[in-house]
Amino acid sequence: MDGDEELPPWAGLGIDPRWAERSERPRPAVREDSGGATAPPGRRPPGRAAAARARKTRRGFFFWVIVLAVVVVIGGGSWWLLRGNNKTAPLPGQIISSFLPGEFQTVPNACSAVSTATLDEYLPGKRTKVVPDSLNGRADSLCDWTLDAKPIYRLLDVEAQAYAPNGLASGNGSATFAASDSYRQAMAEKASPPKASHLPKARVTVLRGLGSAAFSALQVTTAGGDTTDLLTVAIRDHNVLITVVLEGLDHSSTGGYGPVSAAQLKAGALAVARGILAQVH
Repeated sequence: MDGDEELPPWAGLGIDPRWAERSERPRPAVREDSGGATAPPGRRPPGRAAAARARKTRRGFFFWVIVLAVVVVIGGGSWWLLRGNNKTAPLPGQIISSFLPGEFQTVPNACSAVSTATLDEYLPGKRTKVVPDSLNGRADSLCDWTLDAKPIYRLLDVEAQAYAPNGLASGNGSATFAASDSYRQAMAEKASPPKASHLPKARVTVLRGLGSAAFSALQVTTAGGDTTDLLTVAIRDHNVLITVVLEGLDHSSTGGYGPVSAAQLKAGALAVARGILAQVH
């Protein structure tokens, strides 16, 4: 075959080989504006747009992760604070069956909680002491003193009781609610005594600055020529109820007892109640 032999049409020079150099491959056209400056491509390549969307998605994801972490930390801290001393805070409507922080399970001994100085001031003379049995162990303490030395007759009754949680109590049934119920009942029975008690309605006075709540009540009865002044002081401190009754007899016309000062009875009952309250812990 000589050099002048014609090549077949399919062997034409217009076909580029697949292994041609990259610099020899056709390049995309570049637009020029009227001033000869080169203009950027008309739109962002699809690959760059997808990357931008991915970055935006990642930023949103991390933002919500941080928000969720903050909520968890705040919620967990609040739960820990509410538990306090490993005791779970009550939920709304939940009935309490255990003592809550600040409530008491025992009370001071009623006999030793009243100082000798207080007794000497308001029951001066030779006193008789009686210690009634408690049915609730150290959660309840009672003590009575009687002074019968003409012209003075005094009877002092003292009780301190720590109430326990009770499902029949108002509110959530906590020990404090149980004590509050008894406190309100005691006040109501002084203002309007049951007929069986044969006691007159008391003059009830709310006392400020003593425990969680306090009142005093004065009842005066007359029978067979005897006049008896009955002064009651009740103090509630959380779930503890302190009740002090100081009674004076006025029978000066024939029996040689009296007279009785209601103000002195109130001062004595308050002194005794404050002494017991100071030892509640």
